[in-house]
Amino acid sequence: MPSNPQTHGDPFVVTSAGAGSLTRAACRTQRFRQPSRALRIPVVCPDTLLTRCRAIELVSRADAVLWGPTAAELLGLPIPYRLEAAPVHVLVPEGLPRPRRSGVVARQADIVPDEVITLVGLHVTSPARTFTDLAQYLSLPDLVALGDAAMRQHAVGASELLGVLNRRLRYPGKVRARQAIPLLDPRSESPQESRLRVHIVQDGLPVPEPNLVITDSLGQFLARGDLGYRRWRIVIEYDGACHDLPERRRADATRRTLLREHGWYVVEVIAEDLRHPQRAIGKVRRALQVRGAI
Repeated sequence: MPSNPQTHGDPFVVTSAGAGSLTRAACRTQRFRQPSRALRIPVVCPDTLLTRCRAIELVSRADAVLWGPTAAELLGLPIPYRLEAAPVHVLVPEGLPRPRRSGVVARQADIVPDEVITLVGLHVTSPARTFTDLAQYLSLPDLVALGDAAMRQHAVGASELLGVLNRRLRYPGKVRARQAIPLLDPRSESPQESRLRVHIVQDGLPVPEPNLVITDSLGQFLARGDLGYRRWRIVIEYDGACHDLPERRRADATRRTLLREHGWYVVEVIAEDLRHPQRAIGKVRRALQVRGAI
């Protein structure tokens, strides 16, 4: 604990005597935020998940681990908006008392050392364990998006995911996690591309290749598509919010005209299509029908 917390940007614990040179009354001023009981964070410190986690760690057991949505955010893995900015999720080993305090969601579960990593000084569930933990809270497309990112960003392999999955004998989400693993592909570079790929596969259509590199008859690079079927010369392009910029729209139009000139069928999918997946699937299905694939 710092001798004078008000001069530092770190969270600190308040006791009945105060904190360092600060009295208990001084710790109640507007200079400090109170994320939970007996904790303070100087207002000069950014109000982020990382800051709140560092505060909660000060009053947590040594064997407590950050898990679930909290672990996913700290690992940089995509989760739905509804799970972001949630309370700090803390995991303690089975049979031990769960911390009960505001700003914390705690649970008991089995965990082994191989499923815990140290990240920015905090104990966090590994990417593989985080994947299996979140399976009970995510749809299959959202879980695949998280798993793709875990493979791409943290070099997690399917064997590691299966190892964690098989070690845990029974837990909610195990069936969905097992369904997701064969669908994972580290070549996918965005959550929406991953979700679109899963919707296509779930509808029984052929599995598209992520980030398809397209060349002309001489082997010269033409473009890289978000998803595609090389066999049928179909490329699927997902246009997120960044594609609304005028210069991006012009570049997209130029690239797609070039692809069409070289015999590629271009399927354009927008965010609204993914909110109603059958719209996106319908566009892909029509392209496959035109090319004689189905």
